[in-house]
Amino acid sequence: MGRSHNRLDPDLIYSLYTGGFKSQLVRIALLIDVFTPLAHGPLDIPSLAKMCSCDEDGIGILLDYLTSLGLLVKEKARYRLTPIAEAFLVKDKKTYAGGWLLMETDPEFWKHVHDRIKGKVVSYEDVPWFQDAMLESYRESRIAQSLEMWRLAGFVPGLQSRLRILDLGSGCAIKSFALAQEDSNIQVTCVDSKEVLEIAQDLAKRMHIESQVVFHPDDILHYDFENESYEAVLLGQITDYFKREQNKKLFRHIYNTLVTGGTLIVDAPMPKDVSEESIALVSMLTWSLSGGRAYSFSDYEKWLSDIGFRQIKRLGDDLLYATK
Repeated sequence: MGRSHNRLDPDLIYSLYTGGFKSQLVRIALLIDVFTPLAHGPLDIPSLAKMCSCDEDGIGILLDYLTSLGLLVKEKARYRLTPIAEAFLVKDKKTYAGGWLLMETDPEFWKHVHDRIKGKVVSYEDVPWFQDAMLESYRESRIAQSLEMWRLAGFVPGLQSRLRILDLGSGCAIKSFALAQEDSNIQVTCVDSKEVLEIAQDLAKRMHIESQVVFHPDDILHYDFENESYEAVLLGQITDYFKREQNKKLFRHIYNTLVTGGTLIVDAPMPKDVSEESIALVSMLTWSLSGGRAYSFSDYEKWLSDIGFRQIKRLGDDLLYATK
C-alpha cells in the first residue's frame, strides 16, 4: 500500500469505543456489588462468587481487572479492598459514591441524551449530585488550586479585615473553604440543595471552620438575595448548566447583592474553540440535562457589562473576574 497524506486511520474508529470498557466493567462490578462483601475482610474467588451469585471464572477475571485498576489487592488467593475502594465503593459507607458512577455509566442516561437531541421532553430524576460533591470534598489538590484562584482574583489571606463570600451552587464548597481556613475574618454563605449542603457541613467540620460558615438550602435561581451584603460572590462550575436568560437574571441578582467594589468570580468552562472535544462534551451533557452549554468569555463579558459590572477580566481558561 502506497503512502498517502489522505490515508484512512482505523485507530480513530477503534478509539471511539475502547475508552468505554473500563467504565462499563466498573459498572458491572457495582451492580454485582463485589465491594461490599470485601469490607468485612479478604475473600477468595469461590467465596465471593457464592456471595454475589456469580460464575467463579467470570468473577475471578473481573476481580483481576479491578486489581489492575487499583481498586483491589490480590494476596495469595484472596482479594481485599484498597483504601479508596473501601471509602467510596462500599454501599453502607457514608462516603459511598457508587450511585454517581452508576448514573454516569447508565445506558439509560445516554438514551435520554439521544431523546433530547431528537426533540423529546426528558426528565432527569434522582441525580445524586451529593455524591459528586462528596468526592470533590476529598480532593486535596483542590485546596492549592482554590487558593491560587483566589490569589488571581486579588484575595490574599490575612489582608482583609472582613470578607463575606456568597458561594452559589457551592457543592462541597471546598473552593471557598480553602480561603476561609487561611483567614478567620472570612465568612462564607453556601447555597445549594439540602443533600449537597450536608456534604459541605461535613467538610467544614473536617476543616475546623464551622463557625465561619452559614448554609442556605435553596435553588440558586430562586434564592432570596439580600442587597449589598457580600464583598465576593463565587459561581463555581454551575453557569454552564443554565440557559442564557437564566444566567443574565442571576447576574443581575448578584450585582445587587454585592457591595460597591465587590467582586464576582465565575469558574466555568469558557471555550475559545467550541469544537474542542472536552468543551463540546460539556456542552452536550449540560444541554441535555438542563438546556445550558459552555459559554465563551465574550458571552459573559457582554452579559456582565450590560448589567453594569466593570473590570471584567479573564484570569484563566476557566476563570473570570468582574467588579461592581
